[in-house]
Amino acid sequence: MAEEINLDDVMLLEERDPAGMLAAVESLPRQCKEALRLGRELEKIPSAEGVDRIAYVGMGGSAIGGEMLRVLLEEALGLPFDVHRTYRLPSLLGPGTLAVVVSYSGNTEETLSAFEDAVYLGCRTLVLTSGGALLERARGRDLPAVVVPAGLQPRAAVGYLSLPAAVVMERMGLVQGFAKVAYEAVEFLEEKSAEWGRVSSAGRNFAKRFAARLAGKVPVIYGAGSLMGVAAYRWKCQFNENSKVPAFSHVLPEMNHNEIVGWHRLDEFSRRVEVIFLLEEDGEERLARRVEITAEILRDKVGGVSIIRVAGRTRTEKLLGAVYLGDFVSTYLAVLNGVDPTPVEVIATLKRRLAGD
Repeated sequence: MAEEINLDDVMLLEERDPAGMLAAVESLPRQCKEALRLGRELEKIPSAEGVDRIAYVGMGGSAIGGEMLRVLLEEALGLPFDVHRTYRLPSLLGPGTLAVVVSYSGNTEETLSAFEDAVYLGCRTLVLTSGGALLERARGRDLPAVVVPAGLQPRAAVGYLSLPAAVVMERMGLVQGFAKVAYEAVEFLEEKSAEWGRVSSAGRNFAKRFAARLAGKVPVIYGAGSLMGVAAYRWKCQFNENSKVPAFSHVLPEMNHNEIVGWHRLDEFSRRVEVIFLLEEDGEERLARRVEITAEILRDKVGGVSIIRVAGRTRTEKLLGAVYLGDFVSTYLAVLNGVDPTPVEVIATLKRRLAGD
């Protein structure tokens, strides 16, 4: 199918993407700037006195921002930082917990339930949402809430659903210097937008070329280390929701102790698989060596193997850059697959059935 579709045809891209997912992807640098401003301008912020852990609460596209902040900030914070994707919060949380409760729509039932737990347990609570019941409940209890623009798919609002919380943490005195690094990372994303965006031809656009390589395949993404492990999971979710294909992820070195054995021989399924390794450029040498050896082992057991070396001057640039690339690749792959990248009808159907409709 990839040979029949020209990704350099801008009119075709717009036709195959009627709700504008590609435009949303391209706008990430601008979104990140706005997100940083929203965090900076929030009038009421929680007190940092006695905070001894961070609990980031959300589901799906509202939770991935927490995973990104966890891997970027946990060491600098010097505090446990956990992401909770569930209806209930553990009772060990309490007044020493900063609970960041995130639902883009404001109506996610699991998150609304967990929000009530956070309040009951006495957590210091910060809300990120575009509105809905979550905003109503936060305002009803006079809790600080960052209100982000509505109208996006949650997965396309990753800047809004992460960066304001980091800025608030910096304003609380829990972490230092993140905002400066984040603004520099936005400049890096702007450069990548010109390189990977729709008007950049496939000859110089790696995102378009890599999407063509993946047409008709099942992506399995392995991240080398914790930073790229988060990026790998984001890629998996974006392939699921944007490209409408099954996709799977894991992290090295852990997959070397279990999943590598599952690729036993080339068969009908595994010959459709493209294994993708995400590796920090100039990262840890032992991890790089693991990737090279693992790739060698898997080359004759799957349909294809790709190693993507992720560049960036800081960990923030590397993570945001890897996420951004995956967003572009998955959207271009949707076009090649002949599917609209925006709607997620299965999720909508599930929610309606859970609501009893």
